[in-house]
Amino acid sequence: MLKLLLVNNYDAANRERMLTLKASLARGGRVEVTDWNLVTSEKLREYDGVILSGSYDMLSSARTQAKFAREIDAMKDHGGPALGVCFGHQLLGHAFGSRVVRAANPAKGYRDAEVLRHDPLFRGLPHSIGVYESHREEVESLPAGFAQLARSSTAEICAMKHSGLPIYGVQFHPERYSLEKPDGEVILANFVEHLVKD
Repeated sequence: MLKLLLVNNYDAANRERMLTLKASLARGGRVEVTDWNLVTSEKLREYDGVILSGSYDMLSSARTQAKFAREIDAMKDHGGPALGVCFGHQLLGHAFGSRVVRAANPAKGYRDAEVLRHDPLFRGLPHSIGVYESHREEVESLPAGFAQLARSSTAEICAMKHSGLPIYGVQFHPERYSLEKPDGEVILANFVEHLVKD
């Protein structure tokens, strides 16, 4: 059985936000949750895949960058499968040399995103997918070595992947899916089935 590590980037008061994401991932393996301040390169190597959660913190702030420095450094060294969700996506962008800035179009709610290239993350999905965005910041430009996978009206870099490593970031919350908007569930399943397991 796969071992997945879910990194909780929320503070203790918002830990319940992890339950939906954990439940969605648990269908593909055993999911353990750890807090952001306990992340090390050595710990990440114990798992088949790593998922970085969202957060209410703002990475454009030097104080937030210092707060999450340990996780940022660990992700720079990590070469295994990883998926950054919203803040986790921004953290990956920052770790690999991009700036995180205030969003030109802050978002909250379901949006249509355009898939720009075929990728296992979007296997079985159409070119237009329905995703839940909730962010006030965004990755300003693609980090070196990354390719853009999707864009939306409120997030130009709605999804990205490292060109040489199985490291992905999505500016949306795939765990926020519904019967009417099921694409997030497919994306999480694809990450586990086709990017961690393979």
